[in-house]
Amino acid sequence: MKKLNTAFIEKPKLGRRLVISDIHGCSRTFKKLLKKIEFTKNDQLFILGDAVNKGPNSSKVLNQIIRLQQEGYQVFFIRGNHEQIILNCKKKTLGQRKRTLKSVNALELLEGKKIKAEFVALLKMSYHYIETDTHFLVHAGFNHIENTFSDMKAMLQTRSFQYCEQLCKGKQVIIGHTPSSIKKIKQDIEERKSIVCIDNGCVNINEQGQGKLLCLNLDTMNTHTQKYTER
Repeated sequence: MKKLNTAFIEKPKLGRRLVISDIHGCSRTFKKLLKKIEFTKNDQLFILGDAVNKGPNSSKVLNQIIRLQQEGYQVFFIRGNHEQIILNCKKKTLGQRKRTLKSVNALELLEGKKIKAEFVALLKMSYHYIETDTHFLVHAGFNHIENTFSDMKAMLQTRSFQYCEQLCKGKQVIIGHTPSSIKKIKQDIEERKSIVCIDNGCVNINEQGQGKLLCLNLDTMNTHTQKYTER
């Protein structure tokens, strides 16, 4: 049985609690957003998975996360279905591995015949969900019927998450995974919905209302966005 990796993270004494989801290989956009929000070592940054694939440079995004952690920034990386794709293809033959990585536009993750060791280590250490005093943070959602906090598959890829106040202790759940328009995201935040999806489909530049990377401040519920800037 695969081991669940989760944590309860205390609120920082001085800094902010910031959440970003579905970077999808958009390293320049990610870097610009961090600069825009003036991310510091006092802050906590929660990345809700799908940092890799689709966009132009998954390796640069992972290197950015690794570098920030090494430099003492508080970065907490939650696993998404696309991180799981990378971990799964690690076990395949070289031909299968290349085909899988090519299909998700992430061939640059390979170092020779294998996925770069530092990337594998980062993905293996990723959390399945994180709980705070006020929120649950997870990539896709939870199985609200049974095995709520042990169903890893639901955490990575459910699209039918229904909120259960008792199970979630009345805490708001922040997710990514399913791209939403910026209008809907802001409306859900303003209406204090129990589930708020902050994935604005950064790579979906041709979809109306999408094409931005969004950062949510958990304490103020204010947002900052950065439009796709990979071209």
